[in-house]
Amino acid sequence: MNRRLLILLGLVLTFSFIQGQPSAPVKVNNEVKWYSFEEGMKQAKKKHKFILVDIYTDWCGWCKKMDNETFHDPEVVNYLNEHFIAIKLNAEEKAPIAYNGNIYNNPNPTRQRSTHQLAVALAGAKLSYPTYVYMDSRGKSITITKGYSQPEDLMPLLEYIGSNSYKSKTWKEYTGLK
Repeated sequence: MNRRLLILLGLVLTFSFIQGQPSAPVKVNNEVKWYSFEEGMKQAKKKHKFILVDIYTDWCGWCKKMDNETFHDPEVVNYLNEHFIAIKLNAEEKAPIAYNGNIYNNPNPTRQRSTHQLAVALAGAKLSYPTYVYMDSRGKSITITKGYSQPEDLMPLLEYIGSNSYKSKTWKEYTGLK
């Protein structure tokens, strides 16, 4: 056989073999990208994304249920990662946190279940766990929700904010509730 024909035949066979091989699995992002408070605020400004602050405690059962179920739902994960900067804020954090030119502290960092000033400043005096603070990219509060939400209950709120519908419609108008 002619040398060129052998090379061409070799290339065709190699290409056919490669085509028949299964492709590498596509990685699906099944984790919410969580940030610390200060880093998350910087990223939100830089990327012009909405902010979701998850105010939790280590002992909160409903917080753990949200983490294990709702925040692992593929639709929730994808939407949050695309439209939001997600921030975890331990309401009992011991370290000081800078926000809007102020330094917030835990007034009793050695006492068990002592609440950090930033958690109270963001969520108000009626703080419960979990609490979620939704903000624009500059850190201005849009709304606050409290308690556990299933993915099908959380998604409409994420889309309401992420689509900027909150600027032109009330929640009732957006959802069609009467």
